[in-house]
Amino acid sequence: MSKTTDAAALVDFTFKEEVAAQPGGENLKRCFACGSCTLSCPVAEVEESYSPRRIIHMILLGLKEEVLSSKAIWYCLTCYRCQVRCPQEVKYPEIMRVLRKLAVEQGYVEPGFVQAVQDIDRKAQEHRRKLLKNLIEKDAEVRKTSTADGK
Repeated sequence: MSKTTDAAALVDFTFKEEVAAQPGGENLKRCFACGSCTLSCPVAEVEESYSPRRIIHMILLGLKEEVLSSKAIWYCLTCYRCQVRCPQEVKYPEIMRVLRKLAVEQGYVEPGFVQAVQDIDRKAQEHRRKLLKNLIEKDAEVRKTSTADGK
């Protein structure tokens, strides 16, 4: 078997259509790989291997198995920074939801994994809220002290 045939076996030419047919995936094929999504992504700032642009590119190339089995589709925080900055109105967070759904439905992850991810997200938000509350309270105390000192 030739290398071309082996590579073709890894490509699902209908994958981009499958993703685009799902609610939220409609604008997938508008992407022209400008990189605004990756540049605005807080995950990409701390995880150098994470690239929304690369994931979109892999979908468009038909690398279904590689995408749906990737841990990267679970890293997206769905903060919508990428979507707000996308000049083509590609709804990246919604595409990540589609990919996660397909990964579960097609057996790339166990259904219990989704609940574990949701638990992590909830705990992360609780932790963030506590940290912000402490910061706000400290800031208020500093302002109060500064005002009392006449500064």
